[in-house]
Amino acid sequence: MKEDRFKSFVAVLVAIVTVLGASAACLSAVAVSNAGDADFAGLDASIRAQKAEIINHVNAYENYRAFTDYLRWDELGYQSFDNEALQKEAWGVAEGIRFQFFNSRYLSADRLSYDIERELNGAWAESTQQEDLNPLPYFEQSDALRSNSSSLASLMVVFAVSFWFLTLAQTTEKSFKYLWATLGILFALGGIVGLVIGAVQL
Repeated sequence: MKEDRFKSFVAVLVAIVTVLGASAACLSAVAVSNAGDADFAGLDASIRAQKAEIINHVNAYENYRAFTDYLRWDELGYQSFDNEALQKEAWGVAEGIRFQFFNSRYLSADRLSYDIERELNGAWAESTQQEDLNPLPYFEQSDALRSNSSSLASLMVVFAVSFWFLTLAQTTEKSFKYLWATLGILFALGGIVGLVIGAVQL
């Protein structure tokens, strides 16, 4: 009777270990799937960052071209000191360009140079406020998830060893069966701890 109870107890443990092994495989697959999602999000952020950088450069250099036009008309005004009408017209065009086609805050104090790097930095800061352009956290998350997936997959080996010891305990008639059952339980407990940690990290 005692022998039957022992075998029934071990049979229950074998069933539990089998379920735990399947759970480890399932969680490992979930981790890989989540890693793929993180990779996609990282690539999306990277593409959007490149798009924003290209647009910002195009806009900045268009503004810089307008600044060079402003300089040309402003200089023409200075050179037309002997023709008041032409001078007023040239300076009027220059001021119109300055107010309509580029931001005066990027001009130097003497209005002879244009800080295009400052404009690019400001445009990038504005772009990052409007949308997520940093892919690095997503790729780091993906690496962590793949590492977690590998750890969860390795737990299947742990549960397989536990399953082997428990099966050995079922088939052994001598007192060694208690040793095999104990080892099986210990491996199962170790696997359960790893399974809980892996599940929390998903």
